[in-house]
Amino acid sequence: MPATDGREWFVAQTQPRKEALALQNLRNQGFDAYCPRVRRTRRHARKFETVSEPLFPGYVFVGIDVAQQPWRSVNGTFGVSRILTDGAGPVALQEGLVEQLMAATGADGGVPGRAARVGQDVRLRTGPFADFVGCIVGLSAGGRVRILLRLMNREITIGASLSELDLLGQTA
Repeated sequence: MPATDGREWFVAQTQPRKEALALQNLRNQGFDAYCPRVRRTRRHARKFETVSEPLFPGYVFVGIDVAQQPWRSVNGTFGVSRILTDGAGPVALQEGLVEQLMAATGADGGVPGRAARVGQDVRLRTGPFADFVGCIVGLSAGGRVRILLRLMNREITIGASLSELDLLGQTA
């Protein structure tokens, strides 16, 4: 969505886990609304599932032309708690910030993330096993993984953070 004349982007705080409801109702009122999302792998009921979650939980961006649109009506929108203000009025975000986020997201509004999978090969970047290649054998919350390494005719399992890895091809 390219910026229209006079429109600025503001931040609206949503009710807990009501970002989608807030987006829908803001759009129904004629506001531009945006909530970037990120895909995360989480463990639930002993299974791993990939879900799309808000990049900024509890907040959405609202495009408002303050000269043409009544910004106070954002506060009365279902799913929205309040628009962030400085006391006198809403605080506009830096020009171009939301447009850059939009350009970096896919068609579904998702920010490209690093989706690791069990069975995927990885290369460690740091630590005593730097440059070793292993295979992911387990995932846990918080971006931690268990990696199977083959060293000196033995297999060992180590833990690492996704930020310490380069994801390679899929083996399983």
